[in-house]
Amino acid sequence: MHNSDKVIVGSAQIHSGFAGQHYLPYSIGILQAHVLHNSKKKERYDFRSIIYKRELLNVCVKKLKDCQIILFSTYVWNEKISLAIAKETKKNDPNKFIIFGGPSVPDNIDNKTEKFLRKNFFIDVCVHQEGERAALQLLDNYPSNNFESIPNISYLDKNKKFVNNKNIPRLKSFENTPSPYLFGVFDKLIKENPQETWIASWETNRGCPFSCAYCDWGSAINSKVARMELDRVFKDLDWFSKNKIEFIFCADANFGILPRDYEIAIKAVENKKKYGYPKVLSVQNTKNARERAYKVQKLLAENYLSKGVTLAMQSADLHTLKEIKRDNILLADYQALQRRFTKDGITTYTEFILGLPGETYESFAKGVSDVIQAGQHNRIQFHNLSLLPNAEIASSEYIKKNKIFTKETPFVYPHGSLDEKLADGINEKQELIISTKTMPTKDWIKTKTYASISEFFYFNKILQVPLLFKHKLNKKSFKFLFEDIMSLKNKKQYKVIESVVESLYEHANSITRGGYEFKSKKGWLDIFWPPGEFEYINILKNNMFDEFFEEAKHYFLSNSTDKNHSEIINECLILNKKMMRLPFETKDVTLNLKFNILECYNLMLQNLNFNLKEEQNRNLIVKSDFTFDNWNDWMREVIWYGHRSGRYICRTTNNQIKSNYEFDNDKSSNVIGGSYIG
Repeated sequence: MHNSDKVIVGSAQIHSGFAGQHYLPYSIGILQAHVLHNSKKKERYDFRSIIYKRELLNVCVKKLKDCQIILFSTYVWNEKISLAIAKETKKNDPNKFIIFGGPSVPDNIDNKTEKFLRKNFFIDVCVHQEGERAALQLLDNYPSNNFESIPNISYLDKNKKFVNNKNIPRLKSFENTPSPYLFGVFDKLIKENPQETWIASWETNRGCPFSCAYCDWGSAINSKVARMELDRVFKDLDWFSKNKIEFIFCADANFGILPRDYEIAIKAVENKKKYGYPKVLSVQNTKNARERAYKVQKLLAENYLSKGVTLAMQSADLHTLKEIKRDNILLADYQALQRRFTKDGITTYTEFILGLPGETYESFAKGVSDVIQAGQHNRIQFHNLSLLPNAEIASSEYIKKNKIFTKETPFVYPHGSLDEKLADGINEKQELIISTKTMPTKDWIKTKTYASISEFFYFNKILQVPLLFKHKLNKKSFKFLFEDIMSLKNKKQYKVIESVVESLYEHANSITRGGYEFKSKKGWLDIFWPPGEFEYINILKNNMFDEFFEEAKHYFLSNSTDKNHSEIINECLILNKKMMRLPFETKDVTLNLKFNILECYNLMLQNLNFNLKEEQNRNLIVKSDFTFDNWNDWMREVIWYGHRSGRYICRTTNNQIKSNYEFDNDKSSNVIGGSYIG
C-alpha cells in the first residue's frame, strides 16, 4: 500500500462515440455512488476520473499509473481494450488490485469463469451479476486478500485454486444505491471535458421477467422487476434537462411494463417543453402490457422524443420463437401495435435476428415477406446473432444440441467511426453465429443476402413503389419478388443491378470468413455502413443512378405480359425515381402521370383501402425543403440519420386533373382494390 492513507481508485468503462457523442459511464458511476454512500471508510477513497472513451493503450495506462485499485466494466464493445489496459497496468505494477465486472465476465457454466481467470492471470477478482454490494466489500476489505465472505465474486486464491463465491439475491430496493447523477459522480468528469456532448444511460427499474435464450439480460437480472423510487427518477430527468443531455438511453429491459412508466414518459415530455432537453428518450419497449406500451410510445413519438417505435419480433416463425423461449410473446400483439401506430402516422421499424436456432432460410425469408405484407413498409432492422457469454445459447449443451458454429469477427457499430475500430491494433471481437442445425453456413449466406436485398431494394425505397404494385397486381409474395432479384446475380444484361446483388452476396460470404459485418470506404464520413446503404451511396457516387433505373425498367417490363400492368409499373418506376432525395437537387418537380399511382402508394403505406384509376394526375415532388449541396451532408442527414425515418424519399402531393375512367373490381381484371391489412 502507498504511504498515503488515501486509497486511489481508477476505473474504465469504455464506449465508442456516436456522431461526436459519448456515454457517461453509468455502470462505474453507480458503483462509485454506492460505495461512497455506504462505506464506513468513504473518507479514504480518492476516485479518479473514469476512462470513458477509447484512447491509445499507453494513454489509458498512464492515467491509471497512481491507482491502487482499478475497476473495469466490460461488454462486447470494450472487452479487448479493457483486458489490454489491465494486463499492461499489472505488468508495470504487480501490486495493483484489478476487478472486472459487467456482462463480458462469464458465469461459471462449463467452467467459463475459471478458464477466464487463468487465461487473464492479471485479473484479481471477477464480479458477477449486480456489482454494487461486492464492490463495496472489496474496496472496504482492501488491501486484505481475504475474500471468503464477499458475495458474487470469483478469484484464484494464493494457492491458485479457483474459488467461486455464492451469488446473493439481487437488490429489491435502491434506497441505499443512489443515482450517480444526483450524487455528483459525473460532475468532475463533465467539467474536465467541456468539449463533449454526453449521452446518458438510465435505469428506472431493474429486472426482466423473460428469459430469451440468446440474451444475457434476463440471465443476469431475471425474475421480478425492482424499481427506483419515482421521486429519484423524476429528479434524474431534471438533472438531464439542466445539464443539457440530448440523448437518454433507458436501460430498462421492458419500459412500459409498469403503470408508472406512463407518468415517467409524461415527465420527460414536460421537461423537453420546459428546458428543451432531453431531445431523445430511447426505450426498450415492453414485451407485454400492449395497451400501456401503445400509450407510452405514442406519447414519446408525438412529442418527438422518439424517432420511431421498435417492434422487436426477432422472428416470425413459431418453432424458432419456441426454441429461443420467446413463444410467450404473441406475434399478434406486434401486428396489432403496428396497425395502431401506422394509423396514427407514427413510424415503426421491426427487428429481426439472423441465425437464430430453429430458423431456416425458408422460415426467415417467409417471415420477412409476411411482415411487409402485414404493413411494415418503413424498415426491418436486421441483426446478426452473436454468442454472449452468459446467454443460454452459449452453454455447451445448447451449442451441441443446435449444432451451433461461430466465427470470430470484428465488433463494430453500424455508423460507428472508422477511427475507433483500432486502439494500438486492438480490435474488439465477437463470436458470430454462422451455422446452426437448421441453417448451415451456405444457407446463412443466402439468408444474409436476402436480408440485404430487401434492405437495398425495398426499405431504402429505391424500388419500393414498383415492388409494392407488382405484389398487388401479380399477387406475388415479397419473398418471390426478392428471390427473383437475387437470381440476377449471374445475369450480365443487368450490369448495375447484377453488381449490387453480387456485392451483397460476396459481403455475406466474407462475414463467414471473419470479415466485417458492415462496409466502409475512406471519405464516406469515415464510418461503417450497412451493406444496403453502402451500395446505394456507391450507385450515386459512380453516376449509375440513371443506368440502374433503365435496367429496372427492362427487368420489370420484360416480365409483364399485360399492357395495362406494364403502363402502371412503368409509371411506378418514373415516380419512384423522381421521389428519391438526391444531393444537388434544389427544385421541386411536377410529374404528370396517367394513373393515380401516388395516391394508391400512400394509401398502401397506411394499410388503407385504395382503387387504382386511370386519370390524369399532377404530382408535386417537393425537393426544395431539404436540400444538400455536398455529398457529406447528404450521406449524414439522408442515409445515416434518416435511414429509420424514410428520408430517402421526398415529400409529395398530388392533384387530379382529369378523370377518364375508373377500373372496378367487377368490370376489369386490372383492378387493385381492397384493404392492405397489417
